[in-house]
Parts: sequence; C-alpha cells; structure tokens
Amino acid sequence: MTSKRSLCLLGGLAVVAILAAPATASNSNNLDQPTYAGDVTGIFNENCVSCHRPGQIGPMSLMSYKEARPWARSIGRNVADGRMPPWHAESEHYTFANDRSLSDAERDTILKWVEAGAPAGDLAKAPEPPKFQDSEWQLGEPDFVVTLDEVTVPAGGPDQFHDLIGRVALKEDKWIKAVEILPGNSKVVHHVIAVALKGFDVDPAEGWLGAWAAGTDPMVFPEGTARLLPKGSNVVADMHYHPADTEETDVTRIGLHFAEESEVERALANIWVMNQNFKIPAGAKNYEVRAERTFWQDGKIMAFIPHMHYRGTDFSFVAHYPDGTSKTLMSVPRWDFNWQTVYELETPVDIKAGTRVECIAHYDNSQDNPVNPDHTIDITFGDESYDEMMIGFIDFVAADTLWPKTAHELRTEKLSELAEVKPGKVWKVSGKPEDERSEPHSYAPLMLPREGDGEFWVIWNDQLDNTKVKDLEWKGDKFTAKLASPYGDFDFSGEVKGKKITATISYGQDKDGNPRQSVWTGEIASR
Repeated sequence: MTSKRSLCLLGGLAVVAILAAPATASNSNNLDQPTYAGDVTGIFNENCVSCHRPGQIGPMSLMSYKEARPWARSIGRNVADGRMPPWHAESEHYTFANDRSLSDAERDTILKWVEAGAPAGDLAKAPEPPKFQDSEWQLGEPDFVVTLDEVTVPAGGPDQFHDLIGRVALKEDKWIKAVEILPGNSKVVHHVIAVALKGFDVDPAEGWLGAWAAGTDPMVFPEGTARLLPKGSNVVADMHYHPADTEETDVTRIGLHFAEESEVERALANIWVMNQNFKIPAGAKNYEVRAERTFWQDGKIMAFIPHMHYRGTDFSFVAHYPDGTSKTLMSVPRWDFNWQTVYELETPVDIKAGTRVECIAHYDNSQDNPVNPDHTIDITFGDESYDEMMIGFIDFVAADTLWPKTAHELRTEKLSELAEVKPGKVWKVSGKPEDERSEPHSYAPLMLPREGDGEFWVIWNDQLDNTKVKDLEWKGDKFTAKLASPYGDFDFSGEVKGKKITATISYGQDKDGNPRQSVWTGEIASR
C-alpha cells in the first residue's frame, strides 16, 4: 500500500480573500496561537504544496508565507467545511492507506492560525519546502513508456475530455507491478484513467490499469499482486483537462514496470459493478440507482473506485453476507466529479463465496445542482460527461486461484453442481435475443422443479447472476412463472418436450407497442 498522499489544499474555484489585519509574530509551537513558521508550514509542506506551487494545477502557490498569507481566510473556510484536502470517503469499519484528509490536530492548528490573524512567527526557522523533480520518474526508469498524442488546451473555457490511444502492442503477455502516469503539463492535466485495450474491446476484469489525479503518488500494487497486459494490447487514457489562463499543450506519458512471473501470486483484477439501464428524469433531485455483484469464490477487496458524472451526489458499497447480515463497507457522501480517487484499503476486506456487494448511488438532475449541465432533459448511461454513469470499480484478488474465476467457468461449475443434486430438473439452454442483429446469448443453467422456486443462472455484465424463477405453475408440461431480475419481474413461460425445452422471456413492449422477447431453447443436463 502507498503512504499518505499529499494533495491540494484548495480547489480551482477558491475565491481570493485577502486579510487586512497585519501579521504578528509569536512563539512557535504555541497551539493557542500557532504561527506559519512554527506550526503551519509543516502541514502545508506535507499536504498541500505538491499541487499548490508554480506550474501545478493548484490556483495559487503555498510554498512560502508571502504566497500563502493572502489566502488565509479562504484556506480556513475550505479546511473547516472539509472541502480541502480533497478526500471524500467514509467508513465505520475500514481505514484507507491513501487517506489524504487532515488529522484533527492539523485541522485545528490551521483554523487557530487563521483566527489569530495568520501570524508569521520566526520565518528564519521555518522548515524548507520539499524539493520536486517533476520531469523525472519517481519510481525510476520504467520498463516501457507509453507516450500519448499531444493535446492543445485552449485558454479558459470549459473542461476538456479526450480518449487517447497509446501504442504498446507487446509480443508477449506482461505482468505489471507498478504504473506511473507522468503528465506533460500538470498545469492543465486534472486526472487520467488508463485501461488496457485489445482491438475495440475493454475487458472489465482485466483492462483496468490505474488512475492518476493531481498530487497522487505512482501506483505500486500490493506485494505479490500484479495486473496483466495481454500481448497485442494498447492503452487507452481517459484524459480530463482543466484549462489555464493561457493556451497550453500536453504530452502525457505512462510508465509501466513489469514483474517477473515468479513474483505474481495473485492477479489484481478490477471488477465492475455497473448499471447501464437507468433513466434519471428531468428535474429529479434525489434519484436512486442500484447495481450488485455476487462473489462466487472467497477473496479480498483491496480498493474501491466509485464512478459517476456531474449529477452524482453520493455512492455507497454495501456487503450482503450469506448469513443474512449486511454492512456498509465504505461510502462517498459528497461526490465530486473533479476528484477521481482510488480508495486503497489499509486492511483488505475479506469476502466469502456467496457475498453480494451492492452499489447504491444518488443523482441530482434538478436546477438546484450547480454543476448540472442541463436539468431539462432525461439522462441515461453514456460515455460523455454530460451523460451519466453508475460503476463501482473493485480491486479484487481471489483466495485460491491466480485469477478470479470467470463467469463462464462459474457457469460450467454451477451446471454440473445442479445436475448432480437436482437430476432431471436442470436444463442447459441458449438464448436468441429480441434483436435479430445481436449475438445469441451464451448457454445458461436453468433449474425448473415441479414444486417450489427455480433458478436461472445468466451471464450479465461479465458476471454470473442467479435469477430466481418464482410463482412457478405447471399445467402438464407447460409452465408459467416470473423472473425476479434486478430490473423488475418479467414474464417467463415455456414447454418441456421429453429432454428438450423452449422458454420465452417477455420484457413488455417497445415504443411502437411490439412485444419484446427472447427465446431460450436447450436440453436436459446430464450428470
């Protein structure tokens, strides 16, 4: 795990607040009246100046008393309400290795300093600010450097977002143990998300490489873990630029550090808990969207990465355990799209097979949301920032396998298991989607007893979902039932003929009033 990261003390929208009162000297280390030299400068050096220095994304430099003092009241306001340093996660049960929030003592020292009139103290005794080497790799020369295309960022105006492709195309698979993202111009680069890309497909379980935001340290993965970059892959970088007062250019580089295969005990997989099927009504102030993922093998959660856009207000990860108990693992009660943070756990979360992790997000699509691009339209899932997303990324390692088992492997195991314990009641079925242009659904185990509820194990969003077949009624060899999906109950009906089965899922009607259906056919599963 990385050490405490030093990030910005003030956001880009801070307003200048110049104190009229003169500075007064006082003895350092007097907590009733702390001084810049004796008490505050150390806090700034540790937590602030990585962003707040010349040429960086912070709107002012805090490298000296002369530079910091005019901002004292603004500093006090932002520290008092928790906006700075930018840390948004909360948890009753876990601590974070990269928590960049101030301690209570640090916060109180800054507020008392501001209240006292921002006294300087003995500046000759003030600690020297840290030395920065922005043009050099902090982790040493990478094994491979991905150089992205040059981007010109015009002066002023709205933030810009670009997806840039960096060519890698290695001739063999490589394990990555560390990623260092080096912006070419930290004055305008706000954050970067790097994902492995093969062809036109991003593999949710294997594609995520890491993220960078202003002031963060390089990503060094936990000992014994690594991410796989498959041969032939490239890297796509989701770039967020915050324009400066002058036109700027940027060439960002991504440094990859390779691990020997013998070093890798577990793949650090990135799991996507995602909902793409929502519509936030125009004007809705507190719209809720949920998604869930059931983990079908033991393992550990190493980090959380919630993701929404401008209308997001809060995001939570909740674990529902096989014994019926539940626990909120972590939450972001005040979402801010400007800060894309990977929340690294000090102690990983143990996950037992059968645990369901649910993500709960809320959105404000009303005119009361000051950053809402347009409160007059309904909003759905989409790639652009004026659309919305609902994804809970989870860094996960399996307990007993190199990789977490894929949905396809789990499906095969489930089919064999059900056929063993429910002989004659389990079918292996494949689906034909309502859209004739789409690929057929891969096979799924379907368990239909003559009494009680059934089970339909379908792969959805790269995960194996156990959909309950309820209200099951038989009339001879024909049946009707309901499928209880996360998106509502759907009509489910069909017929068994010897060892063959045909079943239809009805999704209601399309906008023209035509029925929306998918047809599944298959045969009984042998033991």
